[in-house]
Amino acid sequence: MGAQSTVAALTETRGGTAPAGTRLYVGIDVGRRHHVVAAIPHERMENGTWERAGVRQIATNANGFRQLTDWLLALGVGQSRVQVGCEPTGGWHAQTVAAWLERHGYVVSWLQNSALHARRDLLIGKQTKTDAIDARLIARLLYEREAFGLRRGFLQVPPRSTDALRMLVRNRNQLIEQRTRYRLQLTSIVDVLFPELKDFFTTSITGRAARHLLGRFPTPEDVFNATPAELRQVLVVEGRAGNKAGKLADLQLAAYDSAGLVKDIQPILQAQTWLLGQLRLIDEQIDHAEDTLAIALQAWPREREILNSLPLMTSLRQAVLIAAIGDVGSFRDERQLRKFLGWYPELRESGSSMSKHRLGLSGNRLARREFWLWSLQLLGPHTASTPFRIYYQRLRDRGMAGHTAIGHLATKLVSVLFFCLRRGEPYDAKRHLRDLGLGDA
Repeated sequence: MGAQSTVAALTETRGGTAPAGTRLYVGIDVGRRHHVVAAIPHERMENGTWERAGVRQIATNANGFRQLTDWLLALGVGQSRVQVGCEPTGGWHAQTVAAWLERHGYVVSWLQNSALHARRDLLIGKQTKTDAIDARLIARLLYEREAFGLRRGFLQVPPRSTDALRMLVRNRNQLIEQRTRYRLQLTSIVDVLFPELKDFFTTSITGRAARHLLGRFPTPEDVFNATPAELRQVLVVEGRAGNKAGKLADLQLAAYDSAGLVKDIQPILQAQTWLLGQLRLIDEQIDHAEDTLAIALQAWPREREILNSLPLMTSLRQAVLIAAIGDVGSFRDERQLRKFLGWYPELRESGSSMSKHRLGLSGNRLARREFWLWSLQLLGPHTASTPFRIYYQRLRDRGMAGHTAIGHLATKLVSVLFFCLRRGEPYDAKRHLRDLGLGDA
């Protein structure tokens, strides 16, 4: 279907002036290259033919948007009697068409993420989803809001886009993954050239201090031939490894008697040098990404205030959670948020009589992982006790397995976070304790 072609007859009024009192409901299913638009008059909503209303594809550029507004005007319905609806899941693509329409005098309403999906299941069941069906359903929801006063499913305020924040979070994670791959490759090389180095850097031989040393002294021979003052300057002063200051002689002794390769190692040294250079660049890019994330988070002051009231909150955790959740008003209830974040039970059947529940397999991957890590940190041996730890211990005392109890703890974190954000109130640990029946203990 072409960008400007009409799939089927859209309305009963093509051009001219529509009958007095006619109202028009416009649903927009958002895409990257094209939006699918259904413009359905009140009469077709009333007589039940709205499900067969035609749709148009609108190119996502100025020419396409001009054709959209020209087309709506040609239908002969005054702008005050036209309602337009969009889903916020379109992100930036939805915002551009909404902004265009608002500049041309139309009012745009925003649906909650779940409203369209719930209505599709109710009206058409298992029928194959199409962009045309979604555009018609959006228009139908606009009609039902006006005709029956059904306000549920619409956002009270336009959604704020988390696209930029989400992009930064994902790119930072990709940089972290790339750094991990390079460090594993560097580990393999160092184990060949200087295997004793892992006894000196017992935590990691690819940390910043170890990499700084290898950048200046790439082989055991170079380390042995360096003066104590040179080693101290490179490792202790520049590499900031103060705990190694008293062990430099041991390092040189290990270098003197190293079991590492010494013959035909030039290609290996070149690979090591390249990896060290790439790791320096990635470290700089990660630092820059985190600085940029901190700036982007400033657009969410109230959410950050609430998140900061929760235990073990960091700026990076804030970025992951806000990027995933966005405006909490987009979610009908906490169960929907848990499903979106991947913390919900899913029935698993085995054979003819066995049925168990397991953690669902869908949901936002980054947020799902973040809640799991957050739960583990709350249970860490060096972490002060919180109501969340008490909740976990109660589950364990009832005989629940550890990994299952951690899953319940993560679900509890999602619920608490939802209610704090929905009410606009910081987390209150004393209130949480009272809810657990522990008073102000």
